Amino acid sequence: MLGTKINRMLFWELARVFVLTLTGLTALFLVGLVVQQANQLGLSLRQTLAAIPYLIPSTLPFTIPATTLFAASVAYGRLAHDNEAVALKAAGVNLYRVLTPAALLGVLAAGATFGLCHTVIPDTHVALHRQVMSDPEEVIYNLLKRDRSFRSPSMPYVIHVRDVRGRRLQDVVLKRRAKTVPGQNIHAAGYDYVARAREAELSVDLERNVLTVRLFGWGAVGTKSNESISTEDSPDVEIALPPAFSPKQAKFRISSLTWDELPVRAAERRELATKLERDWAAKLELYRAHGDATNAALEQSVYDLLIRDARNHARACEVEVHYRPALAVGCLCFALLGGPVGLRANRADYLSVFLVCFLPTVLTYYPLLLAGTNLAKDGKVPVAVGVWAANAIGLVAAAVLTKLLVRR
Repeated sequence: MLGTKINRMLFWELARVFVLTLTGLTALFLVGLVVQQANQLGLSLRQTLAAIPYLIPSTLPFTIPATTLFAASVAYGRLAHDNEAVALKAAGVNLYRVLTPAALLGVLAAGATFGLCHTVIPDTHVALHRQVMSDPEEVIYNLLKRDRSFRSPSMPYVIHVRDVRGRRLQDVVLKRRAKTVPGQNIHAAGYDYVARAREAELSVDLERNVLTVRLFGWGAVGTKSNESISTEDSPDVEIALPPAFSPKQAKFRISSLTWDELPVRAAERRELATKLERDWAAKLELYRAHGDATNAALEQSVYDLLIRDARNHARACEVEVHYRPALAVGCLCFALLGGPVGLRANRADYLSVFLVCFLPTVLTYYPLLLAGTNLAKDGKVPVAVGVWAANAIGLVAAAVLTKLLVRR
């Protein structure tokens, strides 16, 4: 009966510290994430404020594990500092039973984290993308105000401006990239057409995902023909926007895929890589038959890039299948670590727990997790080994510390 009361008391203390810490830590993470997204997407203040509810779930898979560790360390540190752990042991209560509330908190936190990673976070990413890209003109204008240029590897044009005043671009330079291989959407570093205009306006056709640039007082030079044109007319230059700007491409990023969609995307990319290899083999035979070694070498580099990109994307999806549950299991690891470390540290104040337990554990676990994940994405280690290594080390450390504590 004593053990049951103690467990209930410990669990509610764990829950209290958990809720308070999670609120504060999530707020701190959210500020950093909001600033990052605003800079990356060129969001206005209105768009940034509207994006905050969609960004909150993305912070929780990182704040929940850390909060679980902190709550367990504080609760059990206070238990040891007040000599309650000694009293419980003297009363015959097994310390394994005392650590049960921490394990329960870890299991609940792990379940909540995996539920978020399974569907909630991907759905909020899609909703955020659609909300932001519902007005792509504003996004592009904001990017031009910030960077004075707008470019993308898959976009055939590069836009440079001196200033942006309202909806008017000032002193505009529009450069068209030369294509590396005819028929491929891959562009070289050089340009085959350059236009300069006194002013320009932008408009976006969402249905066709096309950006229209209307030039005022412009002149153009074809760099290959060296022909120049100068006029006061207002021509419209249509530019295909990158796929990420299309609301239809809301699931363009891996983080926007639900758990069930990840294996499907990986299989699609594997099939694409195989198809590209077959296509290139057929083209290579034609090049050899015509003795065209120069163009063959040029196009081979493009195919190698596309095949490598498809395989890397497939492997990234496979890594994500392991990474999401690994983040969730990290909650259990931290809970099982926080209990024995808190009891051994014998500290009750938050600062001591932060320095003795929280900081060393977090600075060890997350670098291991990120390093292993990156090695798995690069194909240098098996996916399961790279992603789960940090959790395996954490569980072993928790088991060893708990056993040493019980024996003491």
